[in-house]
Amino acid sequence: MDHKRRVLPRRSVFRSPADVRGSILILTIWSICFLSTLAVILGLGVRQKLQLVQRLDERDKLHLVAAAGINQAIARIRQDKESTFYSFQDICADDPSVFKEIALGEGRVDIRYDLFDEASSSRSHRSPEGEEPAGGQTKVRYGLIDEERKINVNTADAEVMERLFRFVLDVDEVRAQDLAASIVDWRDADSELSTPVGSAEDSFYRNLAYNSYEAKDAPLEALDELRLIKGMDANSMEKLKDYLTVFGDGKININTAPEAVLRAVGMSTYLVDKIMSYRFGKDGVMGTKDDNVFDRHSNIVPQLSQFVSLSDSEAADLTRIADQFLKVQSENFMARAAAHLNNRRNATEVVAVFNRSGDILYWHEF
Repeated sequence: MDHKRRVLPRRSVFRSPADVRGSILILTIWSICFLSTLAVILGLGVRQKLQLVQRLDERDKLHLVAAAGINQAIARIRQDKESTFYSFQDICADDPSVFKEIALGEGRVDIRYDLFDEASSSRSHRSPEGEEPAGGQTKVRYGLIDEERKINVNTADAEVMERLFRFVLDVDEVRAQDLAASIVDWRDADSELSTPVGSAEDSFYRNLAYNSYEAKDAPLEALDELRLIKGMDANSMEKLKDYLTVFGDGKININTAPEAVLRAVGMSTYLVDKIMSYRFGKDGVMGTKDDNVFDRHSNIVPQLSQFVSLSDSEAADLTRIADQFLKVQSENFMARAAAHLNNRRNATEVVAVFNRSGDILYWHEF
């Protein structure tokens, strides 16, 4: 019996036009999806780059506006180079017409600072230790901060710094002594402790758990260096930043120094009150036209004596302190320039310290 092969029908190798059109449509859709996704990715990348370029451009413009504000402040203080004294009545200390909303290029800049208005506080609330009294106000002023209103940590002796730390930080005598001694040992040239306990030298900093280092054994170049010193934390720095400086010859301007600084150089509470009362004038308001000014170093005691009675001991103390610590002029100034571009949210801040000759001693941009 013969077996016949069964022959299966062959499939056609040709597709119908409908199948071809369907395949082309699917391929087209996938291509469009791929290209769309690629376009979105590329678009996002380009957009991010454009935003980055715009931010960099705005940052450069803000920097230029802030720097121009600092230069304008320098030019203004140089105009007063022949002045023999400096006080809060000076245009550079507070004048919104000169230092507020200065139009420069594509932006504006304020040269401003916050100042505790001690004239507005009630002296009846002062504590025996001489801390700032309750009820005082911090006001925004448009102008420059003179560095001579502060205590120079490179020249002040331990006793002056101890008194300041007790007043401003509200700490006990031991804590104040330890911190003052640590600063003295940080800046002096030797590696010996100035006090047997509480201070710190190379051996202490070498044994720190993280980022060990040694004492500088040289003057501080910036106030930020205080954070490296034993016992100085962020909270203490925030409280002390308006009372300490690394600029100047160490003499303090009696016309601008706050009460805490005057107390730190050894003045009694009553003597400080009389000096502040003289400075504030009859209206008792700081920075007004009736403020009194010590115009010469040699006139400090006579001028105060004509305004208010001084006991023999107060006159003797003021004469001694004036000879050692005080002057009536300021040579170094801090400008805080807050700049913004017109119709833009972005802003920047530059802090600079310069002298009357226009030499920039410190520059920091936030």
